[in-house]
Order: sequence, then structure tokens, then C-alpha cells
Amino acid sequence: MTLEGLRLKLRKQYIRMTANIRCNSINKDKFTIISNNCWGGMIYESYGLQKQSPTVGMYFSPEDYLKLVSDLKHYLLDSTLSFIDPNNAKHKVLFKQDNTFGKYPIAVLDDIEIAMLHYHSQEEALEKWNRRIERICWDRLIVKFNDQNGCTIDQMNHFLQLPLSCNTKLFFTAKKAWANKTEGAMYIPQINTNQVFASLEPFGKSIVCDVNKIINEIR
Repeated sequence: MTLEGLRLKLRKQYIRMTANIRCNSINKDKFTIISNNCWGGMIYESYGLQKQSPTVGMYFSPEDYLKLVSDLKHYLLDSTLSFIDPNNAKHKVLFKQDNTFGKYPIAVLDDIEIAMLHYHSQEEALEKWNRRIERICWDRLIVKFNDQNGCTIDQMNHFLQLPLSCNTKLFFTAKKAWANKTEGAMYIPQINTNQVFASLEPFGKSIVCDVNKIINEIR
């Protein structure tokens, strides 16, 4: 198991043990998180809530994630999820950085690819995708991006400048210089890396980001 995998496993155990306590800090249980990695699913688990987003348990290339959030209703409502051979993926070089490449489905949604990292089969991925599409709270959206998977400063700026119809837009970075000169980017110190990993992204109330407050202020 990688260090990141171990951190995620230990964090998940802690989050589940303390979820009921944390849930008392928020004033609503219906909201949708669109995330480029597993952060959204972790946030729902940190409050013991039902997952209300189709992007749980997967990740995107920065390029494709920007396409997704630029036109959410087209991709999530008007497009049909299908699957391809992982070896035929246009982002194969990126996906192969994960040592479980080939063991999980790669999905296609119009012109974007999705690494369904935490799904064991196409059937499971499709069933949960469709079920969670129905749970989307379109008037209570949190859209989050980070500097993983080769994200560039131009892509960060593009995201932060997007006129999204959502309540909250978040960007996490391990690059202090990016955060220092870019309004809206939050610096997350990491261990021996220059990109944010999901295991070190904030949940609940932290010194970096008060997720409780963000959820409470959604109207």
C-alpha cells in the first residue's frame, strides 16, 4: 500500500468514528459537491450523510474537469455515461500513474473521460452514477478543484474565473506561490509533494478551510 493509500485508510476510519459529532456542526443535510477527486465523497462520509453527487469515488484530468464544470447540466443531464477499454483512453498516461490502472472502469461522458477509481465494475459505476444524478441539489452546489494530476496555474485561473451558477467555488493548492498571488486559492501544506492529495484536503473545521461554515452558508 502506498503512503497516500495508508493515509486515506486511516483518515476514513477516523472520519467515520467522528461523523455524528461533526454532523451537529452543520444546518443542512442536502447539498451537492462536484469534485475533481475523492474529496466530495469524503465530505459526505465526514458528516455521515447520503452521497448526493455523481462525482463520488472518481477523478478527472484537469482539462476534462474544466469542461465538466463549465457546462454541468449538459454533461450530467444531457449526456450518457459509457465505458471504454482503459488502454484506449486518451488520458492513459495520467491514469497509469495509479498502480491499480486496469482494475477499475474508465467511463466516457460526451468528450470527457472519468477514472472510476473506487468502482469494481461498469455495472456498479453506472448504477451509482444514475442514482446520484437524481439526488443532485442544483440550488446548493459546491464545486471544488485542486492542483492534482498536472493542473497548471492557467487551469487554476480558468477555474477561478468561471462564472459558475453555484453557491461556492473552492480551489486547493500545495503551491504557496499560487495561493499568495491568486484570490480564491487556498494553500494546503503537503508532505514531500508539490500537489494536493485527497488524504490531506480539509474536512469539518480546519485552520485552512472551514467546511462546516461553507455548508451552513449555502442558501
